[in-house]
Amino acid sequence: MNKYLTIFALFLSVSIFADATDNEIFLEQSGDNLALTIDQVGYGNKFCGTIISGACATDMEITGSNITFNLDQIGNSNQLFGPITLDSSNIDMVFTGDSNIFDWNIGYTGSADSLDLDLAVTGDSNEWDFDLGYNQSAESFDYDLTLTGGTNIFTTLVDSDSVKWEWDITGDGNDINTHQKDSDQSLVVEYAGDDGDIDILQSSGTCPQGVTTCSGVIDLDVTSDDAVITINQKDTND
Repeated sequence: MNKYLTIFALFLSVSIFADATDNEIFLEQSGDNLALTIDQVGYGNKFCGTIISGACATDMEITGSNITFNLDQIGNSNQLFGPITLDSSNIDMVFTGDSNIFDWNIGYTGSADSLDLDLAVTGDSNEWDFDLGYNQSAESFDYDLTLTGGTNIFTTLVDSDSVKWEWDITGDGNDINTHQKDSDQSLVVEYAGDDGDIDILQSSGTCPQGVTTCSGVIDLDVTSDDAVITINQKDTND
């Protein structure tokens, strides 16, 4: 049985709980001060904007400020897709399971300032593609990633000023790719696992008006055999 949910919310507290196979959530929301809680438990659940071949197809448009968004997906082969635009908001996500797909962007069509994202992942063979900012305004991003599991692929592009990103990754065979663009970037990494492949590109971009230096800081603590780590730091936004 498939379940389909559509929501339009303004100044609301919303909780959604789905427990079955192939649940699908369509969500279009506009407004401030929303508290949104979603739990999806089971196999093949989807929280959409797009997907198409595996069903759903669009929605998952969240727009506003002062939003608290809590999402738990528990199970295997679950999917999270879609664009959102938020300011001054907190996002807390927990994913437990294998072969899940996360393809998400924040701030593609509008500003995404003052965000706090906590992401906890436990499982193997997951694929994650996360983008913040693009060419829109994005400042003050605090991102914490805790990953436990192996053979996961994480690809992240952060186009934002004043970023603090902390990784805590445990597991073998993980492939981590990150590009941090714009001024004042801080990346703190704790990595424990063998056969990892880590690629870090940190480009400081254009300094804000009146600022003559734009910092980029990378702090790594790595415990690993047979790891491949590549770091590039540049004073450009390429």
